[in-house]
Formats: sequence, C-alpha cells, structure tokens
Amino acid sequence: MHISVMICDDLEEERAAMARMVDSYGRRHGLAIQIEGAAGGEELLAQWAPGRWDLVFLDIFMPGLSGVETARRLRAADRTCALVFATTSQEHGLESFELQVMDYLVKPVGQAAVDQAMDWFVGQEAARLRLLRVGTEGEEDAETVRVGEVDYIEICRHTAVVRAAGRVYEVRRTMDALEEELNDSRFFRCHRSYLVNLDRVQQIDHKDFVMESGDRVPISSKCAAEARRRFQEWLLAKNWGM
Repeated sequence: MHISVMICDDLEEERAAMARMVDSYGRRHGLAIQIEGAAGGEELLAQWAPGRWDLVFLDIFMPGLSGVETARRLRAADRTCALVFATTSQEHGLESFELQVMDYLVKPVGQAAVDQAMDWFVGQEAARLRLLRVGTEGEEDAETVRVGEVDYIEICRHTAVVRAAGRVYEVRRTMDALEEELNDSRFFRCHRSYLVNLDRVQQIDHKDFVMESGDRVPISSKCAAEARRRFQEWLLAKNWGM
C-alpha cells in the first residue's frame, strides 16, 4: 500500500518530528509512505491537487489561516483525504466532528499516538480498496468496483442494482448474498430492498438517508431507530477512531 501524507505545521521542528514518527510507522509496517510538508494553511492549499494526499496532519494554531479554517477549505474541495488535528488545545472537538476529522492528537505527540492514528487510517484504507465483483456470475473478466465507492445497493425487479462512483451496475445476486460478501461494518440494511454505505451518507432526513450524491435511500419504519443509532456510531468511529 502506498500512502501520501501531508504534515502542516508552522514550526519546522514539529513538522520534522511528526515526519519521523510517520516514517517510523511505515518502516515497521512495510508501507511506502511519501511525506510532504507545509509551513501554513496557505502553503498547503497552494500545493493541493485532487488525490494528492491520502492523509493530512494539521496544527490548529498557525499564523494566517488556522488549521480549522485550512481543514474547512480543504474539506470543501476534497471529501476523501483523511484529516488529523495535532495541537496543544482540546477545545476544537465540535469543529473536528463537523469536518470529519479522523483523529485529534494533543501535543506533545508521541509515537504511540501516531501509531494509533495510522492504524486506524490504514485499516480504513484497506477496506476502501477492497473490490466487489459486479459482473455476471461466472464471467472471467467480470468488472469490479471499490467497496468504498459503493453508495448503496437496491433490489429492483429481482436484480441487485449497485450504485457506485456515479455509475450503475446490475448484479445477478441476492441482497443476502451481497451483504454476506461485503461483510463490512460500513454497510447497513436499512430496508428489505436497500443496503447503504454509511460512509457515503451525508445525513438522515426524516425517513431517508441523504447520500453525498444527493440520492435518498428509504429507511423502513422498523429500522428507523437502529438506523439512527448505527449512523451516529459510525460518525463517532469515523471521527474519533472509536
């Protein structure tokens, strides 16, 4: 697995220390990690390009753009990269939650804290890169999609319809078979005919999951309470590594 990391901190010694700890994790786990640095939010945003970084470590208190404002602007342009705050303050929990920050490290940051954040990220990345076969049963050249890119699956006229990365695939498998094949905590059976990826949900609105794509996925009455609980638990796990 190749991981591209950005470390943004106005203090050069802090950037260097974080880089050493991230590099140490990579060497101990056999990972190819490319590390870049920026001395402030403006510099980071000037370097940004779609897909350039998988993981960004951000100091909160920096001259010019704060880490929170940098994260807000970065998140507006990039919904996929993972964010980690590293700071001396514990007063930004709400912003961390709103910006889907993966972890919140309090300085001085030690190797154990970095390892824990990296463990969580690597686990999520491995799950995201898993593939789901969406071709016809028995086809040797069956098409595949990344599990993490699946928005939801619905049953329509006895056919499973997989919606992923803006595309639609018809799959000749039952919902039960797909749910068993995925075996992934991100997916929740919110309706007899729908299996939703909680990681692609923007919010719950009345009796629907509202997806990041804008689609609405219905929640059955008997699943309503469980749907809210599962979504809240997923948000906590995603934002705080719980």
